[in-house]
Amino acid sequence: MTVCSNGENPPRVAVAYLARGADRQWQESVSRFLASYRRHDAGQAHDLHLIVKGFGSQADRNWVREQFAAIPHTVCETSDDRYDIGAYTDWAEQLAADLILPLNTASEILGDSWLLKYTRCFAQPGVGLVGATGSYESLSQYIAEFPRFPNMHIRSTAFLIRRQLFLQVARQFDTRTKHAAFAFESGPQSLTRQVEQEGLKVLVVGRDGRGFAPQFWPGSETFRQATQSNLLIADNQTRAFESLVWAEKAVVCRRTWGEHLDAWLWRPNITERLTGWLTAPS
Repeated sequence: MTVCSNGENPPRVAVAYLARGADRQWQESVSRFLASYRRHDAGQAHDLHLIVKGFGSQADRNWVREQFAAIPHTVCETSDDRYDIGAYTDWAEQLAADLILPLNTASEILGDSWLLKYTRCFAQPGVGLVGATGSYESLSQYIAEFPRFPNMHIRSTAFLIRRQLFLQVARQFDTRTKHAAFAFESGPQSLTRQVEQEGLKVLVVGRDGRGFAPQFWPGSETFRQATQSNLLIADNQTRAFESLVWAEKAVVCRRTWGEHLDAWLWRPNITERLTGWLTAPS
């Protein structure tokens, strides 16, 4: 793992929050994100962008804009005929920023200096992609051409990348289909795999500011592990994990990390938290 250090002249980043009106409980999601954005200082200058899509009425669009009125931001409206990656692509095409960090509707910031932690990790030599969560999970049992487990990939929200590299990859996918959205995240030519093909490294950044290389993800305490105490940006999947009973968490954890989790069970604190619920009755 990498302890991310402070670099000189941190780059300016464009951060996008995607407000999708077709999502369930979207008003709750927007309010939760804004509360977290106000509560946790980013730690460095950035441009905030609001991507608006999937709203059935002008009144709902107006409500979202009113919520953001007190925060400097730029609005990008796009159609709802493509999945999130399509919306991020439309937005990124319009920017001049060097780095982008897209956040989906369910995103919630959990730690102070969150953006600074991202950019410090990104500034490490040879790094090309930094995400809040990564996974080893494979969809090969459902989609034959997908890589088999362990299929290491950064999840397709709350990731930091150079805008041009993101567009280079995203333009290859027809994001009007769920299959393409899955392929972008974890398929044979996923974002993670194409970044690595460029000779660049991928990291997961924790709330503690550390950057974790893929072999350390099962012990990073970020996604689907223990209490996810080191998670920097939450989303619907991390909240769904929190809501499970211990026996269900054990199944999901094993599906995500498999035997690679076992190497971390000896660690102090983790042993106490993990072994209890990996064997707990329902």
